[in-house]
Order: sequence, then C-alpha cells, then structure tokens
Amino acid sequence: MDVLENPQRAEDERILATPTLIKKLPLPLRRVIGDLSDKEKVLLGLEVRAATNNRPSTGRPEAP
Repeated sequence: MDVLENPQRAEDERILATPTLIKKLPLPLRRVIGDLSDKEKVLLGLEVRAATNNRPSTGRPEAP
C-alpha cells in the first residue's frame, strides 16, 4: 500500500512513519518500522524466522 495514494487506510492502520511493514497473521501482530535492508533482522523482528535458524528452510525436517 502506498500511504500517499491511500492516506485513510494508512491512518486506519496507524502508520506514522515509512517504511512500515505489518504482519497480521499468524498472531501476534508485528510491525517493523524504518530500515528494511537487513532481511534477517526484518524476519526476526516479524518472528518469521528463529534467531538460531541461520539456514533457509527446505520444508523437510532435519535428521537427528
């Protein structure tokens, strides 16, 4: 969403600064505001990737 093209939606979402990235599902809601250039930090902030998981997921469980 572009806040300049849709200021009402930005207000409804309570976006006060850009860039803002909002993850609504799965809960809990997470917001990352500001510098989004470090992919790993963004994913960690959104709780999409665990801090100890440094390898991309293959979708398969790891062997013990």
